[in-house]
Amino acid sequence: MNRPSLREANRTFLQQAAPALFKSLPAHPRSPGTAPKAATAPRFTARLSIDPPRPDGREPYLTRFVEAVLAEARAEDIPFFSGPSFTLSCSLVVLGPPQTEALMRLIRETRCIYLFVIVDDVDAFDAGLDQTDWTAAAAHVRRRGGEIFMIVSDDVVKITGDVYTILSSTAPWALDAMVLAGFGAAPLAPPLAETMGTLGYQALSTLGPFYDNCLMLRNSELNLRCGNARTYRNRSNGRPGLPAWIVGSGPSLDADLAFLKTHQDKAVVISCGSALAPLMAAGVRPDFHVELENVNVGVVLKPVAEAYDLSDIALIAPVTVDPVTMNTFKCVVFSSRQSLPPHALYNLDLTMQPILGEPTVSNLALAFARERNFQEICLFGTDMGARDAARDHAAGTWHRDPDSGYKAPTYDIAVDGNFGDACHTSRGLYQALHTLSLAVSHDRSGRRYVNCSDGAAITGALAVRSSDLHPAPPPRAKSDIVADILDAFPPLDTSRLPHPWPGPVITATVERQFNALRSRLRTIRDFSDKAYVLEIGQMFRFVEGHIGEAPPGPESAANILVRGTVGAHLLFMEYYLNRVTNPAHLAHMGQACVRFIETSLDAILADTKDRMGGDGVTNVPEFEDIRTSPDLRFPPAPAPARNAPCPCGSGKRFKQCHGQAA
Repeated sequence: MNRPSLREANRTFLQQAAPALFKSLPAHPRSPGTAPKAATAPRFTARLSIDPPRPDGREPYLTRFVEAVLAEARAEDIPFFSGPSFTLSCSLVVLGPPQTEALMRLIRETRCIYLFVIVDDVDAFDAGLDQTDWTAAAAHVRRRGGEIFMIVSDDVVKITGDVYTILSSTAPWALDAMVLAGFGAAPLAPPLAETMGTLGYQALSTLGPFYDNCLMLRNSELNLRCGNARTYRNRSNGRPGLPAWIVGSGPSLDADLAFLKTHQDKAVVISCGSALAPLMAAGVRPDFHVELENVNVGVVLKPVAEAYDLSDIALIAPVTVDPVTMNTFKCVVFSSRQSLPPHALYNLDLTMQPILGEPTVSNLALAFARERNFQEICLFGTDMGARDAARDHAAGTWHRDPDSGYKAPTYDIAVDGNFGDACHTSRGLYQALHTLSLAVSHDRSGRRYVNCSDGAAITGALAVRSSDLHPAPPPRAKSDIVADILDAFPPLDTSRLPHPWPGPVITATVERQFNALRSRLRTIRDFSDKAYVLEIGQMFRFVEGHIGEAPPGPESAANILVRGTVGAHLLFMEYYLNRVTNPAHLAHMGQACVRFIETSLDAILADTKDRMGGDGVTNVPEFEDIRTSPDLRFPPAPAPARNAPCPCGSGKRFKQCHGQAA
């Protein structure tokens, strides 16, 4: 195809496949002679790898599955590499101007079903339309059941978010072994690879464990039938007229308690989880308390409730919160999350969902303050990290009790400190910090965010010491302002709750889904042909409750109930298939994984019938009864002998090739 014809073919393709990109192309394209010369090979490549599986009490099925996979590999002497071994990859991310044959070669080598094309310079991309045959590339991927996605941005965080949103809403198990290839200069490629590695959890956001979902349904049944609740709304027209102070339990809270006590009548105080204890002990009475967890809230809350009367504090919490909270607070405002089974089962309204209100209680508190239209939001004790693992919470919290059994996470991720010094955070808190920064930095309303915490910096929030704050008296009685906020939340409509409990529908739906999955898994003849990856994602409708609303009813709730655990099995099936050292072993391990998945499906279905199939949610075990020891480890996977030829075919010994870092 000559150059003018190739350009027009590409433009016709983009008009249909990427209309937003097509509309942004310049009316008068830059001369082809000024475009960067299409590269014949990528200058930069990276391979993303998920963390190895760890035993998890919330997922006993997955733990048994991994143990069975490793036992099979050891029995058959099938070694694994520590990282992805083949060129096969479900997902391919391309930056820069590739020559058509170089791009097609990469597509054929990876056999990708996701092709993400990053357009960070629209003018340069347009000028190169006569060099790269995007139509042919898309056609090749689509013949395998895949799709091409054009992402226009030069922001690595946004690009990562777009890629991971597509994966999480279609087939999150396609994340492992993703290939990122930068052609030409591609300056964005290295920072993008680093960001995608750090934010990999986003792609796995829809893999909620079956046990957690059982707890969500049990808790929701108990909470929603209490008859003492209001319904959260994520929109508000009024303005409270004074600041909101969000108080977390980070260690820097100790230094701010005196300030909070002195000025608590000049702001609406919102306590987060375990911050309630040191606040009450210091004489600071929150106006609202926020809880999030579906289990073990009583461990933190009970000692405070025994020492103080908390009944006049309003609770903001999801419908799935640990029901122990219902005995402590007289006024409860329930929010929801559309990605969880109760949202579909109870036909809850989307306005009940706080925006960016997870993964931690601080995220939910910030969403509440933002969506109540507070024009100034100050954060105290939201350290989102720690300088000393032995002191990662404020004094007086449950975590600082030597008899609590609390074990601090590993704070090994360096982040900017709020007041300019170094700070470290953990993997879980990094996710929360990233979400806080997104919520603040993307708020275009003009409200003022102030971070008084001596921990990690939150992008978009001003770093201000509490001693430099000078809050003004409220324009009217604070109690009236708090009452107005509560009055804006309507009483819960209990007529929407299902009666009787739809146990037979839930179990029948799960059984039908599992039968369809078994049929598809048994038809896989070539585990290097990843068409099944997308087909199973469509079967379990990962898009519903994530970027699209799930239809209300027990069928949707049942699908959400089990799809996360099913997806986790597929994630680690792909994990081990990506690490088999010899392609000849791919079929054996793939078929073994299918057998072990079927065993898990039998166990999950039996537990679904036991817990959900009667006239209510019953027999859900307590978390402490099923959790595994934090010291438990899987046996090591078989590895090639260090002096044997490397199975990759390089001709080198394993220890000189793939085994160098082993």
